[in-house]
Amino acid sequence: MPRTGVIHVDDLAVEVTVRRVQRMNVRVHPPDGSVRLSVPRRMSDRAVLRFVRESRAWIEHHRARIREESRLAADGPDVVIPQGTPGELWRWFGRPLRLTVEASGRPAVVHLPLHRLVVRVPDPSDGAAVVRAVERWQRRELRRAALGLIAVWAPRLRVEVAFLGLRRMRTRWGSCIPDRRRIWLNLHLVELPPALLEYVVVHELAHLLEASHGPAFQRVMDLHLPDWRARRRRLDATS
Repeated sequence: MPRTGVIHVDDLAVEVTVRRVQRMNVRVHPPDGSVRLSVPRRMSDRAVLRFVRESRAWIEHHRARIREESRLAADGPDVVIPQGTPGELWRWFGRPLRLTVEASGRPAVVHLPLHRLVVRVPDPSDGAAVVRAVERWQRRELRRAALGLIAVWAPRLRVEVAFLGLRRMRTRWGSCIPDRRRIWLNLHLVELPPALLEYVVVHELAHLLEASHGPAFQRVMDLHLPDWRARRRRLDATS
């Protein structure tokens, strides 16, 4: 296997790089959906070809998502932008919360019973400040919940997470970099039921073991989260 170079598997071009890694890792890169494969030393050509063919469905899925991301970026955003006005509806792990805004010298967010979310800011008419306060609270809440799930599930899957990042994503619920043990979660997960957040966390942890969505990945999910397909369908329905 050459140290670097492009191979063609059927009609798919794959850029191969030999690295000091323990297992093969495939990546699909924007904006053109190019495919790059990291390969351990002394890996046979036959094993590389077999891995790419087994990963083909996963590769095409992500190439399609990248094309869709590019289309959405070209068309512009098609989302409802929160204004931070009283009575606005926000969601917290599947529960609807009505926004109340109060004057206070120091920004704060309080989640109260009866589906209320109280935001305190110096100027209640400053909608942007209200939105910033809520989004900071959302990040704290999602990080707290996600770290709790990682603390439970990482030992079960026998993996370690070196970094957890949160960001808004247009077409993905999560992503990871297996060789760096880094996981990213979509900030919108704070709005969805806990079972769906758990699915995404376990899904990304499983990718630390298996980069593709092939049979080996599915066996990991079947073993640890038997109803993962039903949760995935629920998650897809929210998109």
